[in-house]
Amino acid sequence: MTSNTIMPGPTLSENVYQIIDRLFPDDLPFSEKENQFMAANLPQSELQRFIRPFEIGRLVAFLSSPYATAFKGSPIRMDGGMVPTIF
Repeated sequence: MTSNTIMPGPTLSENVYQIIDRLFPDDLPFSEKENQFMAANLPQSELQRFIRPFEIGRLVAFLSSPYATAFKGSPIRMDGGMVPTIF
């Protein structure tokens, strides 16, 4: 038996949400706060937003399904393009 490893990048957990929400004025919608934070602190992200926990859950569900039988012992990055690759 092999196992796959999911390697998530910056994820919008409840704590991250609260931190970002407090950093910016209350009159801004959270999406704008997130955009400003990403532009200032994580400009290398191709996704330019935090990964949502449900997105990680969907990947887990897929990898646990019969549709992913070809994935064997794979490290699977889910980082929104944060880590540059050569390809």
